[in-house]
Amino acid sequence: MYKSKRNLAAIAIMLGVLMGVSGCKSSAPAPESKAENAESAAGSTKAAEAAAGISDINIATQAVGTSYYAMGTGIAKIITENTPIQATILPYAGPDAWMPEFADGTVGLEVISAMDMYWAYTGTVNYSESVSDTRLLISGNWSEHCTLTVLEDSGINKIEDLKGKKVGYEYGGNKLTVNLIDAALATVGMTIDDCVAVPLADLSSAQRALQEHRVDCIFSGSTTTPSSVQLDETVGIKTLAIGDLTPADLENGVPEEVQAALDKFVPGAVPKVCKVKGTLKEDTVLTTYPIQMGVSAKISEDDVYTIMKAIYENYETLADVHAWGAEWIPENYVQKDFRVPYHDGAVKFYKEAGLWTEEAEACQKALLGK
Repeated sequence: MYKSKRNLAAIAIMLGVLMGVSGCKSSAPAPESKAENAESAAGSTKAAEAAAGISDINIATQAVGTSYYAMGTGIAKIITENTPIQATILPYAGPDAWMPEFADGTVGLEVISAMDMYWAYTGTVNYSESVSDTRLLISGNWSEHCTLTVLEDSGINKIEDLKGKKVGYEYGGNKLTVNLIDAALATVGMTIDDCVAVPLADLSSAQRALQEHRVDCIFSGSTTTPSSVQLDETVGIKTLAIGDLTPADLENGVPEEVQAALDKFVPGAVPKVCKVKGTLKEDTVLTTYPIQMGVSAKISEDDVYTIMKAIYENYETLADVHAWGAEWIPENYVQKDFRVPYHDGAVKFYKEAGLWTEEAEACQKALLGK
């Protein structure tokens, strides 16, 4: 009898609970649609990702074997090993080729010449549209470009000797190379029409063409471009001086006509006496300009700060990656006069590190119209 009463009481309690649950369900608001649920979930996911930061980033560089690629691999290693971000190198024929993907956010970082970065930012020279999300992260070294390179035993010693000769031209998605060749020829009053232009796809195909004697002259990158150093060791190459100038010709300054030729085709570049190094066997007057690292404004301030901090704390490893790395040092990170604004995340770090100056702040505000 006692057990029966106890069982009846338990059943009554269970019925009460079920009725209470049923009442809660009937008074609750109507459930959201599947679309609303999906949108809410997506919003939550994006918010969580933003809070957690990015997990990966692509770095655009020029082709494998170039100095740009070597520096990109060094930066990628630093980021991957010292931050939660996985960095991946994406080699291209040149900035013209990767800029659409930089604009849409596929590429987040780039190793690029200061000129290409500025032209992309402003939509000028080689770029028909402005890539307004371009921001400066680091200013690194000044590149010494071996614009017109021939075989050592070719008998060609000056740019003027290239009249009627086969010159590698076009270079696919790297229009800057064409500008550099046009500028070099202009420094002695010549144009590509004075030569035989031979279309080439990229640096590696140009090096093969020179080695196989299919062309007489190519653009070979910088004095320390790894693949060109290897080519020099294999067949012997030499670079023709800009304007057919000797180092002594620059003792009283750069001749106006030479600088005017550079300003026309590669504004921002200057002639410089480059010391024996890499493929140079003697001091030679070459075209030089800054090499920098750009970053997309689409990357958050916190993520860029994290990346910049890792590079700053490990910059010494870059000197072991490539000769350019010896100049990618904190003293060079912030230019005196820059033409593309720095990313807010970089500025935040530079201020904390004591690298940001009043002059830099004034330049930054002027560029951003503040």
